[in-house]
Amino acid sequence: MPTIAQAQAKLGGRAFTGTGISKGVFMPKEDMALASQMVAEYVKEFESRVATELDRVGRVDTGNLASSISYETTETRNGIIIEVFVNDYYKFVDKGVRGVGRGNINTTSPYKFRTLNPSKSHQNAIRKWLKNNDVKSRATDVKKYGAVGREQRQPTDTTLAFLVARKIKRVGLPYTGFWEKSIDAVFKDFDVKMSQALGIDIRVNLENMVKEIKKKK
Repeated sequence: MPTIAQAQAKLGGRAFTGTGISKGVFMPKEDMALASQMVAEYVKEFESRVATELDRVGRVDTGNLASSISYETTETRNGIIIEVFVNDYYKFVDKGVRGVGRGNINTTSPYKFRTLNPSKSHQNAIRKWLKNNDVKSRATDVKKYGAVGREQRQPTDTTLAFLVARKIKRVGLPYTGFWEKSIDAVFKDFDVKMSQALGIDIRVNLENMVKEIKKKK
């Protein structure tokens, strides 16, 4: 997890111990240097954790999902609001999707396929995945995905992509929890660390104010 010391080091060092902060305190963004750095460190750690979790559950192909993560921060009188943005389909990978046929591997997801036949875009995505993973359209490959008759005798890449996509819609996608697990692992101590960082920022700014006042005397 990110530490106060790491964030301080990137700011040139602030050798103070965090003192905590009331939720009623408001400071402009430019006065929250350490807190802002801590937010950046947490998001960086979160991005890394998401990539690790996706790899663990075997959901890494192009890397687009992990690389799509970005964030924005907004200061309010109650603290800093962090908004994390990611490709919308992350929720289907995280929660999985219920299938529409027998052999359903996911019965708890809030998401469900509505029809059995896959769309062209779905088939194209599967075809790309098959190519990237060097999966061949052999008779033994298409058979395990439900091919019959001519589909087995004359398998093609298009046939295999259709069969794989159809099977996915039939049995569904499993729950991975990669998003939830990443949040729990990375942000479990976030409130404590951020309170410390904001406490340090307040102390630094107060000391700077005192120095400025003494200079004017």
